[in-house]
Amino acid sequence: MNLQRARYLVAIADHLNFTRAAAELHVAQSALSQQIKVLEREIGVVLFDRRGPRISLTDPGIVAVREAKFLLESADRAVERIRAAALGSEGELRIAHTRSWAGGAVALAVNQFRAKYPRVAITEHRGYTTRNTALATDGAVDIAVVRPPVDQSQLTVRILDRERLLLAVPSGHPFSALDAVDLAQLADERVVFWPRANGPGMYDAIVEMFWPTRGPDVVRREADDEQVLHAVAAGVGVAPMPAGRAATYRVPGVHMCEIEGPPMYLTVGLAFREDNPNLALRLFLEVVEDLFSP
Repeated sequence: MNLQRARYLVAIADHLNFTRAAAELHVAQSALSQQIKVLEREIGVVLFDRRGPRISLTDPGIVAVREAKFLLESADRAVERIRAAALGSEGELRIAHTRSWAGGAVALAVNQFRAKYPRVAITEHRGYTTRNTALATDGAVDIAVVRPPVDQSQLTVRILDRERLLLAVPSGHPFSALDAVDLAQLADERVVFWPRANGPGMYDAIVEMFWPTRGPDVVRREADDEQVLHAVAAGVGVAPMPAGRAATYRVPGVHMCEIEGPPMYLTVGLAFREDNPNLALRLFLEVVEDLFSP
């Protein structure tokens, strides 16, 4: 797929109309239609369902449009980096951090990268794992900080750190008097959690660790860890909680309990596309390799 056909494909997908797409691109409709047929022959799949009064994308067509957008964005970024180099800059690195993690190995890598490549602009966002993986897959960011496991069909994931899991309980709860809580004691406890859609892999990993034989009795779902802790303080229920988030927020009325047995950990990883051509990404991964390789 060359850049011209990628632009043609995206324009048609935006309008779902060859005539309007041709007008936007300033090409003849017949030429546009012919180029899409050539692309379909090259790839070996049908991209548009042309039956009926209105065309629509086939399933392969949806994927092709997403990849075409990534290709065009990559080409645009390449031009921007070349122009930036002429002005004495060295490009941009876009990072999406996860809301459930701050500091640690990720912050160390970013700080080291800033020191080594001070003229690379770093743009940082913060969101949930699900959103971050989507941004990295679509090429909107170069690095996504995620809570594995995540879908690795289009992304490579490098595990960078881990964080201990604790149990948040209301200060007046019987568990608050214990040194550690046996997981069997959680069977009948009311639980506060965040939406599974924020990070399905992390959510399922926590459930498997804390409730290996049955699911939790979730009585309330809050938007994030901070709101979960406030609900715990109000006596709504107990909640699994990464140690770092508990230390960051320190919500009054919440007691953090250890879990009996071997420590339980969540991992933190970097997700990125191997075909991302951004030189700044490669330099960042080299920094990570230097810092954390055995």
